[in-house]
Amino acid sequence: MHDFRVPEFFEVFGDASGDLKLDVLGYLFADPFLSADATGARPVPRDLFLQALPRRAALFADAGLGPAALTALTWDRLDDHYLLARTEWACPSLAGGEPRLLSSSFLLHDDGDRLQIVLYLNHQGL
Repeated sequence: MHDFRVPEFFEVFGDASGDLKLDVLGYLFADPFLSADATGARPVPRDLFLQALPRRAALFADAGLGPAALTALTWDRLDDHYLLARTEWACPSLAGGEPRLLSSSFLLHDDGDRLQIVLYLNHQGL
């Protein structure tokens, strides 16, 4: 399969997240997708997610954190149509000092031409 696309996918994802390129991010997420964290899982319409991203960026800034940078990526192909990607991210401290480390996992659907996020699992909050 075309697993070489996974690092490219997350490079695009990281760049678009850091620059809030909503059109690019919209292309990367299924509609709806499942968002999960310690409180549970819920379906999220893509448009509502995209509308919330500027507020999320402001929350990071209010917490003294810059845009997250991908520091580690592993993935496993589950079958012909799905991959599970595990990521580690570093958010720089705007005041200096150690970055905040975050991890998340993604279930990606592979239709043969394109990867899309169908599950976004945050392993910890800010």
